[in-house]
Amino acid sequence: MAHGLLDRVAQNPFWFHWLRKLPELNYRETKSRIAAVRDRLGEPHVLDVGCGTGEFAHLFDPRSYLGVDVSDAYVRFAERRNPWHRFECSDMRVWESAGRTFSLVLVNGILHHLDDATAREVLGRAAACGAPGSTVLVIEEVELPNAGLGTRLVHRMDEGEHIRSADEWRRLVGGVIPIAESSTYVSGLCPYFLLVCPKR
Repeated sequence: MAHGLLDRVAQNPFWFHWLRKLPELNYRETKSRIAAVRDRLGEPHVLDVGCGTGEFAHLFDPRSYLGVDVSDAYVRFAERRNPWHRFECSDMRVWESAGRTFSLVLVNGILHHLDDATAREVLGRAAACGAPGSTVLVIEEVELPNAGLGTRLVHRMDEGEHIRSADEWRRLVGGVIPIAESSTYVSGLCPYFLLVCPKR
């Protein structure tokens, strides 16, 4: 019964949005780290892969932002929240960039839903959308020893079945694109692993 309830929450962008936002303290720490990378790049053209509810769209100029997500319901929710930003509904594995390239490709919180082979495929397709000299920024929930009950509950609600350790994330991401920087941080109740990957 609990699993069925979690399924319904995850499928409803409104409830998922708020039930993730609250324990993460409005994603304050994650937003700060994304903004730091953005500021280093100046005014990047951004591809937000797996943009979900569009929570991070407001960090970027609407004219230079495109969010892509596989869920039509989530894309429509993101559009209502960010009416000046652009969003498209597609699976990243088949999404056509139509020649568009980006100076920042954000892959935030989607790979932990995917097995290794699919994660590598999505990451490779995302990285291919970056222009030479662009940055791929990967942020993922990370498995840490002795995680508290609150962390475990949030992870369970999110239904990501492939939350990996920091070393596993390094191996997976580094097998697709070179990693320049990596760090672990905590956003509210949730630990994250961040990887900055410049594209040569």
